[in-house]
Amino acid sequence: MKIFKIWSLAVVLLMTMVACGGDKNDGGKEPGGNSTISGNLGEIEKEWKLVSVNGIANEFHVYISFSEGYFAMYQQVYSREFKFYQGDYEVSGKKLSGEYLFEDESGNDVYEPWKCSYTGGISDDGNTMTLVSDEKEPITCVYEACTIPEDVKEEALASTRSVEVIPFL
Repeated sequence: MKIFKIWSLAVVLLMTMVACGGDKNDGGKEPGGNSTISGNLGEIEKEWKLVSVNGIANEFHVYISFSEGYFAMYQQVYSREFKFYQGDYEVSGKKLSGEYLFEDESGNDVYEPWKCSYTGGISDDGNTMTLVSDEKEPITCVYEACTIPEDVKEEALASTRSVEVIPFL
């Protein structure tokens, strides 16, 4: 268990270092100074693809769908295969929070909270969602509306989750 915690901490630290390459004090704005958090998260119920982290195009893949308080996430972060994560989410104005649903060794449902909550908004055209982590060093993630490819879903659902791969949110 101690090794898992050390691995988890190392991966989170590495993800933070990679993600924090942009301006840390951009106040939730995209490069060029255009504020992207104009609307609330009222139209979150669709499928999204992560396109940038702190204004830099990401080199990994994260797809997420939100529907009726439930989310499904397919990620290829520090892994060759897509991994599947699911759970519940809650929106309150511009605040998004959630928890992952895992199954323990006995087959019981176990919920674990996301690493943090997010403040965000969806563009007026409904095609862009910006989420800013509620952390000491905030990370700004921009998502675009999309249709999650079926091959991504199939691969993620067929693979087994590794303890070394931490969920993105």
